[in-house]
Amino acid sequence: MTTPTPEPGARNLVVGVGARRGAPLDEVLGLIEETLRGAGLRAADVVEVATVDAKADEPGIVGAAARLGVPVVTYPAAALAGVRVPHASGAAAAAVGTP
Repeated sequence: MTTPTPEPGARNLVVGVGARRGAPLDEVLGLIEETLRGAGLRAADVVEVATVDAKADEPGIVGAAARLGVPVVTYPAAALAGVRVPHASGAAAAAVGTP
């Protein structure tokens, strides 16, 4: 059995997304793309969009993932609460219990 060799420079990125209820698809996707560009990363390297399970049906998040051609993967708030994040949100913590 052989292990596939990734293309040079290819990344396997997971984009974590949180958004207020009703955030428009274009806004969510635009912020994802802007953040990737700012970090020197490519949308083509995104393999999934991750979010808290309470946002599993949020049209802006689901639509952004669809436009990127990747699945939405959800996690329970309790699991995400233990993840260190560079820019924790008090609003997110209050709303769904994540950092």
